[in-house]
Amino acid sequence: MVSGLGAMVLIGVAARAELPKLALKTAPVVETSHLDGPPRTPLRPPARTTHIGSHGGVMIVDSHGLLVVERSAGKLVRADRNAKPVAELALTPGLGEIVHDGAGAVFVADRAAGRVVRINPGDASGQGLGVATAVELGEPHGLALTPDGATLLVTDVSEHALVALRTADLSQRWRVELGPEPRAVAVSRDGLTAAVGFLSSGSLAFVELDSAGERVHWRGLDPRDHVAITEEEHGYESMVTVARRKEMRSKYQTPVETGRRYARNFFALAFVGHDMLIAPHELATPQLERIPSRDRADTYGGGAESIPPLMHQLAIIEQPGGLDSRASFMDLDVHQPKAVAYDLATDTLYVAGYGDDVVLAIADVTQQMPYVDWRAQVGDGRSCGVDGITLEQSGSLWIHCEFRRQALRLNINDPSTTKDDEWLRGAELTARVRSEQIEHGAELFRRGGDPKISSNGMMACANCHPEGRTDGLTWRLGDSILQTPILAGRVGDTAPYKWDGQDPTLSRSLRHTMERLGGGELVGWTMPLKLLSDAEVDAMIAYIKSLEPPRPRKPKDEQAVARGRAVFEAEACDGCHAGAKLVDGSQHALDTTLGQVDTPSLLGLSNSRPYYHDGSAKDLWTLLTDRGTIHEMADTSKLSDAQLRDLNAYLESL
Repeated sequence: MVSGLGAMVLIGVAARAELPKLALKTAPVVETSHLDGPPRTPLRPPARTTHIGSHGGVMIVDSHGLLVVERSAGKLVRADRNAKPVAELALTPGLGEIVHDGAGAVFVADRAAGRVVRINPGDASGQGLGVATAVELGEPHGLALTPDGATLLVTDVSEHALVALRTADLSQRWRVELGPEPRAVAVSRDGLTAAVGFLSSGSLAFVELDSAGERVHWRGLDPRDHVAITEEEHGYESMVTVARRKEMRSKYQTPVETGRRYARNFFALAFVGHDMLIAPHELATPQLERIPSRDRADTYGGGAESIPPLMHQLAIIEQPGGLDSRASFMDLDVHQPKAVAYDLATDTLYVAGYGDDVVLAIADVTQQMPYVDWRAQVGDGRSCGVDGITLEQSGSLWIHCEFRRQALRLNINDPSTTKDDEWLRGAELTARVRSEQIEHGAELFRRGGDPKISSNGMMACANCHPEGRTDGLTWRLGDSILQTPILAGRVGDTAPYKWDGQDPTLSRSLRHTMERLGGGELVGWTMPLKLLSDAEVDAMIAYIKSLEPPRPRKPKDEQAVARGRAVFEAEACDGCHAGAKLVDGSQHALDTTLGQVDTPSLLGLSNSRPYYHDGSAKDLWTLLTDRGTIHEMADTSKLSDAQLRDLNAYLESL
């Protein structure tokens, strides 16, 4: 037992209760895949790929078996080759990634505890599993190692930064501030470039490692072309709604946002063969129409029901980080891609969908015509929550289920003939820590493909609120354009709800959201639509209330924060933004398309841009200098620039 740093427990002979068996199915895919983008260069199979540890995940395979991060339980579990647990190390619920160098060096991001931990991996029996050393770091999540194993790259969520640590003693080499909500990080084969992905931005950051973080290049993946919706004749006296992609609107054309598409939620990145970078993500069109039809006036995006406002894609980037960088895009038939693994021998990329428990095998991924070779459905899409995949040298694919806390192995030597008995189902790796209700609510929150939640199951709550946070977008909802608010830590006991306060309870607010999403399963032509039960809605509420607010940034100047708080109080900002959640439960008449605006919480403010209900202030400085569309909230014109900077510092600390 390691006092103060984590407790290692050997799991004895007594077996855990067996989990209900999952229905597992692997099937070849008949249809071809479409690649959108310029012709790709490679015409030969890749000969080399990146090193072990080039990106992190929730699971690694070493000579002793598996090491698995059970995020919600806060445990690092040692399991044998049959995915049976033999020992566990207690860390903190809310873990980030794990990474290793293939030679015994293992690191874990103990995110909620604010530290990076070097692990003694122990042996096959679990003996020796423990914490070797640890270092404090704001809110570590993503991990990656340089090829020489000397440097550990860490994304720091709360500080919006990428941090380089020496692996020998975890001392800091350098850090660079990038932007809000960094998550995935991956290192190139030559060790010269680190790519960083974000939840609320459509751009990837490419950091030149030999510059100690001083040189950063950005690559936007938001598509240039927009979606244009028209009504066209179809047959005798009938009209059909058609969506087409067209060249982006002029920046002088109003409204410039209509039809614009945005890339979001880069949970996983990886360098693969030919030094290409792959980046699965979400693609949203939050404002499909400027003036929605009457029957679509209160729907997300405002477009026709047949036109989805959201889909998922894979970006394949050649020469990433260079001036001659080129990106191609491939539609993904998975919901919320969250984990990837690459097999050099077959040039195959495996992509896992967190929202629907689907795993895709994309063959020839570095070639000119990649295609989906097969897809595997893990269960019914409502019980696993695939959040990690990794490959063994033998070619077997390991899959991890977040909600079942279970690892599965698939022998993929001959996937076209894989049968159910060729899957290996491991035991439950550790006991559930969250209550059964909260666990069920978490599963519902991320669930895609469920028509009771959204039309045709196209959207899940986690699409717009990853980790209970925000996608950084503004959505067309009827007459208004409304910013996606943070839920984590903000909404519990802060009635009423919605931007105009129209929903008196959180239960009504969730059902209203699902109505806007077109939720309701057709069970018969004469039967009412089937909706989520009251117990299921209560479970979602329990999960949302369990989420901690985003961790604020550490103040660069404590005195500036104190002065800013004094300005906040002197200007009576605390008259509306008061109490633990910084709300007053009241609505205010502002000059907007909404009849009234509910007072939003300010918790986690530095992670929730853009600001105002309509997202018209791109950052806090824009808000404080009165350059958004809302002008009645406060009069800051009499404040000096120094006072505004202090107020900005205080707001970022909330």
